[in-house]
Amino acid sequence: MKDVTRILSRYACASRFEGLPADVRHEGVRAFVNFVGCAAGGAHEDDVELMVDFLGEFNGPAEAILVGRSEKLDILNAAFINSMSSSALAFNDTHFATVAHPTSPVAAALLALAERRPMTGREFVHALILGIELQCRVGNILTVPPAASQVGLSMQGLVGGIGAAVAAAKVLGLDEAGMATAIGLAANQSAGLRQAQSTMGSHFTPGHAARCGLAAALLAARGFECSDSMIEGVKGFAVSYAQQPNLDAAAAGLGRTFEISALAYKPYPAGVVIHPIIDACLEVARADSFDPAQIERVELSLNPLAAKLTNLVDPKDRGQALVSLQHWTVTTLLYRAAGIAQIAHEVVRDRTIAEMRHKVAFSNDESIGRDAARVRVVLKDGSAREANVEHCRGSVERPLNDEDIADKARGQLRLVYPAAKAEQILDECWRIADLSQVSPFCKMLAGDAAGA
Repeated sequence: MKDVTRILSRYACASRFEGLPADVRHEGVRAFVNFVGCAAGGAHEDDVELMVDFLGEFNGPAEAILVGRSEKLDILNAAFINSMSSSALAFNDTHFATVAHPTSPVAAALLALAERRPMTGREFVHALILGIELQCRVGNILTVPPAASQVGLSMQGLVGGIGAAVAAAKVLGLDEAGMATAIGLAANQSAGLRQAQSTMGSHFTPGHAARCGLAAALLAARGFECSDSMIEGVKGFAVSYAQQPNLDAAAAGLGRTFEISALAYKPYPAGVVIHPIIDACLEVARADSFDPAQIERVELSLNPLAAKLTNLVDPKDRGQALVSLQHWTVTTLLYRAAGIAQIAHEVVRDRTIAEMRHKVAFSNDESIGRDAARVRVVLKDGSAREANVEHCRGSVERPLNDEDIADKARGQLRLVYPAAKAEQILDECWRIADLSQVSPFCKMLAGDAAGA
């Protein structure tokens, strides 16, 4: 397909909020609620603290808030931090088809822009939906067969900036040519390698995507130029990041089907491919009162992608534990729970847990879906406990409902805000589309100097 960049740009410019299906508009709100909770939950992680201190040294006008923090940064750096913090606990949303985490860079860019340019709640949600939609469609070019992308490439880094650029360009009122330029400038900054996974460098990627996408739109608005065929060009994005890129996948069903409807919201702060393992282990742990000390070994059957991304038997710290299938297998069985408490530093370093991680074995099975897993826990007396999960919680087939998302966000908001303020923020998140201006809400998200 030719002119993919222009086709997507034309769609974004012509789109109207009232023309979107009601369920799509509501999904945009759900994605935002989840984002705000995640940004609050990760606001004071060690890597975020380091990055805030670093960016403060090179900061421009301090005009934009950081979720759950007292500092202000310029809008590019604020977008960076809010996107980074929303990813810091691996709790952000996922587009299963591409394994992108689309809302973080888009919502962070829009929050920052809302403090510089008047923006209604409808404009905000509409731009958010478009940014999520088009970045996922660009991601489909790289992942929908016959396309194949190297496992070492971070999809969030490749397409997140494109989503942020689309959203910001929509709010800025750019025409089709300007939108295409913004997409092109963002695509030209695409970056991210999975080798950084489980390190601070991994959380740099979504921050970088948000800042690059917002900068791309602002530059396009000033007349900065770029090719308008950056996605499909013979030396462009698609051929650079995929073998046999599927350009048709970008526009298939455009305006009729919506990728945002396929978003999955994580019930656990772990790499998304670990979630079916957690569900299976919870089923085993809660079904029987066996003594975890009697576990001889744990046998997992997994989709191959799970092991490719999360085979980390000896996580050194909290960041690595977030994406260690062995750590989550063991802690879920021992604690009969899978939450932030299970990645506490003392848990990660616990000698008993470290020894038990070596009892976890896995086999890859192409017939098992990415949201499925089988677990068999063999005890020292020879008996075994088994569970088979076809679709994990939070997947498209078993989505979290509004109450689930609210509970998840509430728990994270209360890490940095008093309970009453957390409830006020949560209420405002759900009614974001009804706000006459978003900027007062942004101010509400700021924390005090003590982080609350």
